[in-house]
Amino acid sequence: MIDTYSIDEDARALCIDWTGGERTILKASLLRREARDATSLRERIDHGQVRVADGLCITGVFPVGSYGVNVHFSDGHDRAIYPFVFLRELSEVECQ
Repeated sequence: MIDTYSIDEDARALCIDWTGGERTILKASLLRREARDATSLRERIDHGQVRVADGLCITGVFPVGSYGVNVHFSDGHDRAIYPFVFLRELSEVECQ
């Protein structure tokens, strides 16, 4: 499903090269806002949305098995796992 992924030059986006040649760029703010970990879900319940810091950057991307990645952010958040299927969904929304 994914050939490669990397952080862009200014660390503000995750670049994904999909099998088949398509490329998607997902902004750090979108990934942070859409995180599905328990802390982010609680923040949505308490505040209606995940608050994203100005100038948010991606500080690391780590594989999780063969199905996804764990993204670390400059605000200290490092718990969300993004399955490749979910990244594909976000890619389709971002392109609309």
